Amino acid sequence: MKNVENFTLENYVLASPGIRCVGQMIDFFVSFSIFTLVLWGGLEIGIEKELVRATAVTAAVSYYLFSDSFPNGQSVGKKLLGIAVISARTGKRCNIFQSLFRNIITPFFGFIDSIFILGKKRQRLGDMLVRTVVVVHQLV
Repeated sequence: MKNVENFTLENYVLASPGIRCVGQMIDFFVSFSIFTLVLWGGLEIGIEKELVRATAVTAAVSYYLFSDSFPNGQSVGKKLLGIAVISARTGKRCNIFQSLFRNIITPFFGFIDSIFILGKKRQRLGDMLVRTVVVVHQLV
């Protein structure tokens, strides 16, 4: 467990905007794959279409919203690229509430949200809201 009193963000390397964009694309693909597999599987075994559609959407959206709270603050895309979401105040991995609130605004602000990644702390609006940053993952 990280000692909050000794935490300093200066000990971390912030993830570049480019690598974050690639991670976002990988996670979109994972989310889309979840949707497709649940939809196909449900229809194949004969579950009612509307129930399958609702389940597929729920599964895909749930992955998107909560994936940054996976172990080490890494969604599948972040894990593959060696980056992670951490609290900018404590250095602890992104928790489920931070993941939800940092990701829930993305569909509403889209391109505007992504422009903020170019700032000094490379935080998009969701990161600013819950005080998180995306860093190059380091095992400690």
